[in-house]
Amino acid sequence: MKNSVKNKIWLIAIPLLMACSGFLEERPNKGILIPTTEADIRALLDNDSELNLVPGFGLLSSDDLVITDGGWASLRTEEEQNAYLWREEIWPTTGAADWSRIYRVIFIANVVLDQIEKLPETQELTKMRAEALFHRAHAHFMLAQLFSPAYFQGLNDQEPGIPLRLNSEILERSPRVSLQSYYSQVLHDLDQAFISLPLLDPIKTRPSQLAVKALLARIYLTIGNYEMAEEAADWVINRQEVSLISYANLNPNAAYPFEKYNDEVIFHTVLISAGFSGVSNIQVWVNPELMEKYREGDLRKTLYTQLRPNGGYTFKGQYSGNFSRFLGLALDEIQLIKAECLARRNQTGEALGLMNQFLETRYLADQYEPKDENNSMEILKWIVEEKRKSLVYRGLNWIDLRRLNAEPEFQRVLTREINGETVILNPLSKKYVLPIPENELALNPIPQTDRRD
Repeated sequence: MKNSVKNKIWLIAIPLLMACSGFLEERPNKGILIPTTEADIRALLDNDSELNLVPGFGLLSSDDLVITDGGWASLRTEEEQNAYLWREEIWPTTGAADWSRIYRVIFIANVVLDQIEKLPETQELTKMRAEALFHRAHAHFMLAQLFSPAYFQGLNDQEPGIPLRLNSEILERSPRVSLQSYYSQVLHDLDQAFISLPLLDPIKTRPSQLAVKALLARIYLTIGNYEMAEEAADWVINRQEVSLISYANLNPNAAYPFEKYNDEVIFHTVLISAGFSGVSNIQVWVNPELMEKYREGDLRKTLYTQLRPNGGYTFKGQYSGNFSRFLGLALDEIQLIKAECLARRNQTGEALGLMNQFLETRYLADQYEPKDENNSMEILKWIVEEKRKSLVYRGLNWIDLRRLNAEPEFQRVLTREINGETVILNPLSKKYVLPIPENELALNPIPQTDRRD
């Protein structure tokens, strides 16, 4: 009777976690679903189609892209249409892949962590425990960039975030915890993971010490701890295992100019598949306003984009080496984080030197004109703009919009035009936080996010 109850729980709960139909064709056996050996755990952690995913609606909601009237009408789901127009209600149905698929990553990581505790300790299991901690931290952080308010360490510590899941008990109710508690756990997981990971795993879908430090640099920058962000970025930059690509050596006519797992990639993740993100969708353009910012000789324009007959530029420059949208960790982002941190502490000469060295790798030979500027704020604005141009279509623009909107010098008003309707997203709008899906509220009664401006 007890086993029958457990099986029924799994039959109900796992399809909710999977957020897609057809996953289970028959009653699951818990002995099959739960890994019981070291080999089982390795297979689970190496399933990159499940673990190496990041949510996509940050990219969709950002001003990296513009969608035509016809493109908007043909989007795969009403959720995508709503998110593009920053509507108050996003999820017309009960579920949301950006929520359920990423909490599924957390669930898998927690299953691994729980099961490792039941097995005799080995060096490989210690490493896999660290991998699971990294995946859990990474997924929690990326979820927070959509469903939690922007966190500014020391300023809004007690503001409610989202549920923090630290075990594999499916039916356990999880409250919305404070932003301070949420981020403290993410940082703790990463600190623990770092100890037992290799410097850089040759399989770049696996976490590594470099991936931990790169993610820490991103997190600390996001929460405004520039000292710690610079320290983590320095750690990555000073290692020889990854290096900048010279864009002049790449073929701009190639369908996908960048190799998978290229020399800049530290940790490989891709966007959850969505209608707006398809590379063949010629109705979704790189924002024309952004395209105008690329100067003569800037290879980012020709390597990242393809001009379509309808006059729009579509994005092709993902570091995945194929049609998948790369949203992972790479050295170019870390260089730009370091430069921003230098500028913020008025180390203008060092910031300029690092940026000029970086941008030389993005231009045709001898066509980059080094920046010469003394005003620290102007240098900082320039770095922020170059970051947007370099990391377009990686979902990072949305994260930067959320954190930089707190600074008047960097605020941007975003606009959309669809079928004659103009929609505006103001810098401090509550719509920078997505609502919690209704199926979560039904199973785990927690306060819904207020998106009313």
